[in-house]
Amino acid sequence: MIKNTLFLLLFFVACTSDEESKRQLNSPYQGEWGGNFDGGNTGTIDFIVDKEGTINGILVFSSNNLSEEFQGYVAFDGKFYINSPNKYYFSGILNTSAPAKGKWKKLESSNSYISGNFTINKK
Repeated sequence: MIKNTLFLLLFFVACTSDEESKRQLNSPYQGEWGGNFDGGNTGTIDFIVDKEGTINGILVFSSNNLSEEFQGYVAFDGKFYINSPNKYYFSGILNTSAPAKGKWKKLESSNSYISGNFTINKK
């Protein structure tokens, strides 16, 4: 009985994973995106979503014109997560017909962070 239950649970999880993968063979969010962020830091955010939903992009900071590359992922429903090597985290929901708005934060130390808002549009 326990073996059967475990098998069914594993089967369900495997099918869900395959279903997500199939949906992302041609992500509706693929293409170029760009926008601005403000708050504790300000600047621009630009990225490309590939057909599998992988995000690759760059942050450019207004204060010093330095830039930082980042990576992320967007799911079939538009939920996306971005993080950078210097601990900037962006999350929200992409929308191909309206600006995507959300929150970002940057971990400064083990218990402090700066944060702000962003707006992103499909180019």
